[in-house]
Amino acid sequence: MSCCRQCFVLEVNFIEAGKLSANILRNDRRMCRVPEDPEGLRISEDRGVEMLFPLEPSSHLPDPNSSPLGQEYVINDAGQVSPIHSASTPGGSGSAGHGGGSTPTPSSTPSPYLVTAKGSNLQIDLIWDSSVAHAPSGFTTAVIDAALFYVTNFTSSTGGKTVLYIDVGYGEIAGTSLAANALGESESNGYLTNYATVTHALTADGYSFSATNEPTGSQFFVTSAQAKSLGLISGTNGSASSVDGYIGFSTLTGTGYSWNTYANPNGSNTGTTSLQFDLQAVVEHELSEVMGRIGMEGQVINGKATYTPLDLFNYASYNTSTHTGVLELSGHGGYFSTNGGATKMGVFNNSSSYGGDIADWASYSSITQSGTLPVGAASNVSDAYNAFLAPAVNGLVTTDDILVDASLGYKLTTAGAVLA
Repeated sequence: MSCCRQCFVLEVNFIEAGKLSANILRNDRRMCRVPEDPEGLRISEDRGVEMLFPLEPSSHLPDPNSSPLGQEYVINDAGQVSPIHSASTPGGSGSAGHGGGSTPTPSSTPSPYLVTAKGSNLQIDLIWDSSVAHAPSGFTTAVIDAALFYVTNFTSSTGGKTVLYIDVGYGEIAGTSLAANALGESESNGYLTNYATVTHALTADGYSFSATNEPTGSQFFVTSAQAKSLGLISGTNGSASSVDGYIGFSTLTGTGYSWNTYANPNGSNTGTTSLQFDLQAVVEHELSEVMGRIGMEGQVINGKATYTPLDLFNYASYNTSTHTGVLELSGHGGYFSTNGGATKMGVFNNSSSYGGDIADWASYSSITQSGTLPVGAASNVSDAYNAFLAPAVNGLVTTDDILVDASLGYKLTTAGAVLA
């Protein structure tokens, strides 16, 4: 299948940064659209680009001054790596609001908005770029409600206060224009580390790793937000001018589409019409990527095969005689499992055959392909984490989505346990 017109795949060339043990990188994700065919379209992520195609029939919290992740680095869209000293954020500064307070109105640049929930030590500080002043009514509310869903249902693994600083743009991301066909983009700062560091942190959360092909000698990428929740760096690192990641959303100007800005903090939405995209679903999709929902499955970085924590839950098969699972370790799909491959949950996207992002759900043939939608779901409901999404559908964060997020190093709150 060919790429959509005028949409490109960004190939970031990660370069060696001396002999430092870890770098902080920026990982791009984009959602794109094809304006020529407004009917039956779907979105896929493709190694940093999400494209729209025509639809076819804690106890382990270390001293932050002795983090095993080493020096922080940032990589830009051109593949240039530089140390982070005093990074600036286009969103400016100001006093943070709090979840449950008044929602900022986009008539001027809103002040940062701290999203919190009772019973959770996870907080998301939304840093609004000046571009958000031009967003439609309901835009900031949709973003806040999406963030509120995550802080309501998840808490950090460390047991300590964890603040995720996320910059939000409208028509741009991190001060740079979105790709011409982009619906939404995310960029995540993160670290290169190793298998032992990742599995030690996740083992403390109750997971075990015994696949026959565990990538024990490989390099791992962990987003900055995820590193906080896992206790690999201090949960209070960062600020409005030193963020964990960026998300940006298209203006949709001149496309014939508009955003459905209706939203609620329940992880589901309604009211998306035939010429609309569900903004809340796109925000949930992008936020979860900054939180760590990405896959690399052996992508070579600095000459080394690189994986992510989520790759350790992507299985190809399970042997019932030996009670051992085999990890997928490729872009050919696989299925999600949190018990060594024994229980098959959602089916991952086969990005090698159909394009799209490895960490998203299979949805090339239909929105039900991954098996993640609940029984009885309406025909216009789509999993917010699907590789392929369409206009006129309402997004839903499903049970499998919640279990994926939990496997990334976020513990379920009492409210989240009910949904799982």
